[in-house]
Amino acid sequence: MKDKSRKYKIFRIAMLALTISLLIYFCVWNNNLAVLISSFREIHPLWLLGAAACTVVTWVMDALVIQTLTGQARPNDYHYHSAFRVTMIGQYFNSVTPYAIGGQPAQFVAFLRQGIPSGIAISTLVQKFLVYQTTITLFSLAVIIIRSAFFLSKIQGFFALAVIGFLYQSASVLLLLLFTYSPKFTTKLISAVVTLLTKVHIVKKPDETREKVKGQLQFYLDNNKAMKGNRQLTVRVYSYTFIQLLALFSVPFFIYKAFCNPGAPVVDMISAQCFVTMISGYTPLPGASGAAEGSFLVLFRLFFSEKILTQAMLLWRFITYYSSILVGAFFVLRTGQDKMEPIDLAKEAPQG
Repeated sequence: MKDKSRKYKIFRIAMLALTISLLIYFCVWNNNLAVLISSFREIHPLWLLGAAACTVVTWVMDALVIQTLTGQARPNDYHYHSAFRVTMIGQYFNSVTPYAIGGQPAQFVAFLRQGIPSGIAISTLVQKFLVYQTTITLFSLAVIIIRSAFFLSKIQGFFALAVIGFLYQSASVLLLLLFTYSPKFTTKLISAVVTLLTKVHIVKKPDETREKVKGQLQFYLDNNKAMKGNRQLTVRVYSYTFIQLLALFSVPFFIYKAFCNPGAPVVDMISAQCFVTMISGYTPLPGASGAAEGSFLVLFRLFFSEKILTQAMLLWRFITYYSSILVGAFFVLRTGQDKMEPIDLAKEAPQG
């Protein structure tokens, strides 16, 4: 028990150090903090609060998706505050790991700590990711069809990068469909997850656990079928995800209005942010660092004056990215304080 306590203390210290380091980097690099502070003299606070509220809405909608998908297997037994905790843990690890690969494993462990069986946890995370990727792919396709001509007429060379991003998103959807409709592939992946959790001493009795993989997989497939047969559930999770993306893509518009700018159609600004997401989505750095800032500066030069463009980019980056690290760190550090014994997945029975 002393060893476990020491490990969690090290974990908390490491996460705190990482969070502080990222914030210091943001503040010091290129004199960002001074630029931000100077910008507040020109900003309308209510519009800035609107931008921050959009980010909160993305977290709220994400947690609603998690609660809804988990609730189909555990009716009236999974509360919103638990779902929100899983969301923010995912937000944190998505923000600090390349390609956002740390978010889902961290959320899986968070589910297990909440007593959610691994079959339900995996089913929820895969369904959620499939819904998210499908929604953002369709959103991106609509933007390409409707507004690409406008941006092509203004900016040379960006469209190829956007198309690559769109194809990357589409490939993710195809991979998830393979996961859903190929039980053999899914079995191997679940087995690999169990092996990984065994190595980090979260799972004990791995041989017995692997014997349960087939049962968990069948539950996962049955759970997916239940979602397909539940039109109301499908509409709800896709609606929540659409609102989540719409709020995320609206942040630059609120920042634009915060600088007391007139005009600029909101559709164009939402489309520009969608293109930024497409372009930066395949960047192998935490938070798509570099690509996110660079694409924002290129695309939003169409709307912001050169005088405030950098300030707007820094505000956008802090509101949408660094806020997730700050708030997410609170939930991650609280998780590190939990007293938790290794989980024996072999004792879990599929629930339907």
